[in-house]
Amino acid sequence: MTSAPPLAPLTTSEALPLDGHLIHLPPAPPAGLATATEVVRDHLTRLGARFGPGSGPWPGGGSAAPVRDRYATPGPETVIGLGGPHSAPGTDLTLRGWPTGDPTPFDETTAQAATGLMALHGRANGGPRPLGVDLLSTLGGVAAAQALLAAALSGLRGTPVRSADVSVVRAALFSLGPYVAAATADEEPEEVPSPPYRRAARPPFTSSDGVRFEVEALAVQPWRDFWRAVGAPAKDIANSWRSFSARQARAASPLITTLAQCAGRHRFADLQLLAERTGMGICALRTLADRRADSDVRYDDDPWELRELPRDLGAPQPAPRRGARPGSLPLPLTGLTVVESTSRLQGPLATSVLRTLGARVIRIEQPGGDPARGAAPLAGGVSARFAALNAGKEVREIDIRTAAGRRAVAETVAEADVFLHTWAPGEAARLRLDEEDLARARPGLVYAWASAWDRAPDGPRPPGTDPMVQAWSGVTDTVRTPDGNPAASLVTLLDLLGGQLAAESVLAALLARESGAATGRLRVDTSLLGASRVLLRPLLRGLDDAAGAPPAPAGLVAPTADGLIAVGPAAGVTPADLATAPTATWLKQLHAAGVPAREVVTDLAALPQDPALSPYFTHDGYARPTPPWSFS
Repeated sequence: MTSAPPLAPLTTSEALPLDGHLIHLPPAPPAGLATATEVVRDHLTRLGARFGPGSGPWPGGGSAAPVRDRYATPGPETVIGLGGPHSAPGTDLTLRGWPTGDPTPFDETTAQAATGLMALHGRANGGPRPLGVDLLSTLGGVAAAQALLAAALSGLRGTPVRSADVSVVRAALFSLGPYVAAATADEEPEEVPSPPYRRAARPPFTSSDGVRFEVEALAVQPWRDFWRAVGAPAKDIANSWRSFSARQARAASPLITTLAQCAGRHRFADLQLLAERTGMGICALRTLADRRADSDVRYDDDPWELRELPRDLGAPQPAPRRGARPGSLPLPLTGLTVVESTSRLQGPLATSVLRTLGARVIRIEQPGGDPARGAAPLAGGVSARFAALNAGKEVREIDIRTAAGRRAVAETVAEADVFLHTWAPGEAARLRLDEEDLARARPGLVYAWASAWDRAPDGPRPPGTDPMVQAWSGVTDTVRTPDGNPAASLVTLLDLLGGQLAAESVLAALLARESGAATGRLRVDTSLLGASRVLLRPLLRGLDDAAGAPPAPAGLVAPTADGLIAVGPAAGVTPADLATAPTATWLKQLHAAGVPAREVVTDLAALPQDPALSPYFTHDGYARPTPPWSFS
């Protein structure tokens, strides 16, 4: 395990992508949309937009109604305006909790219940359970920021976008698409362990001196060697590997109990030595207090690192790529090309977002194709999870380890606007496919890297997987087991948010290039660690307060007479009350009182059959969520 290389000196542009833009927000968004709205405000102002008060003038086109009326909307929705520079037409974005037409009260707890996230998270916790962080609201805020950035880019390319629409629930379904695809694959059922199983058998484990820790192995040999050294029986080591290696795909990892027992006989320092010797990843769970001491939190680092590199004065500059002919309303990225060399979830999700916004995406895979194509369950002969992330992309099989393969990559990039990869730190330079190499093939290329740990120079990091970043970043301090102990969620929440942030950063870089805010080559880096900062920001902002910002009041999840219901805080009901009547009765009563409430989805395969959600799925051997945005 080695640390990422230090960041080479780069020229940082003084201009920002949204310089001259003005963002308009309501004086007070609906309580259920406060987190999502704050994400939009924070990200767009970091990119240069000035924050205009809700009562200020609005230079965009559209309704002439007073600003107060336009941005202070009733019900679970709010309107956010982004005005262009120099009185250019702007875009009004309607941000909703539920999809269009659903006026019922909204909050994070009920969204997690309705989208199946509780059921996913509960696979490792004995039953549906709230996640403990505002993941869906954060995803909804990022999707809204993406829509406004894409609209601004579309306007610069000749196709103004007057209005856009995003809902938190649709953004959640889109991000959870790989899980939904696996649950609805038509060729074989998804293998998911049935709860309850013994929670103590899965990570995090506890050492003899009381340290809770996560482990990681990307291949079977380190797994075998570590547990053999710890003293676990060979049969239990072998039987546990299959469950462990599939834990992030299935959000479950029931291991043999003896592994936890054997780990508990050793001091953590000794386990660290064994991990180093065998190649196993190991990471002690850190608290939010630990995380607040880190420099990136204390300085409130951006979720991305957008850099302008010196331009090669002798290289020809590419002409701007315009959208479709006037009179039509193409998707914002129509006419742009993205090339990716990515694996797992973070990178493919980012380029899936860009493809959904209209970009042509070319995916580079190793000869013979990405091994993930064959991972069960299958739909149409291909892994349903893989298809959910990569449908609609062109594929070119290239061996990037060879000189001929590197030339093929350069030729592919020569007509592209963006190159995004998820290689290990230093790998791009070793392959001679870093930003300088590819800029010779395509001047003006946006070069993007989606990593785990940034280029942090302050020491080694564990393997860059979702559970390990959760452990190191303090996410586990908020995501706890039913008995109150810190533990990583086996839902890949940082991969999901990290992929969305990578797409957002590419949109910002494209906007900087198109607007002239950057005239050189552009590089943008994002990471799972950066995603954790975004997710935990409400809890990390109170840097001078050991307790940080107080968490939002939690909702309640409890059985009814015929099912399971989630209700928002301040509902005034107890679990004993809820058990006395059917779910439908409680939903009617609570909604009438203005209290968020929803039936808890316990089976992801049922989502596409839900009358309220079925319009937002298509079917092609598996259920595929539709994009979370609409533009007009």
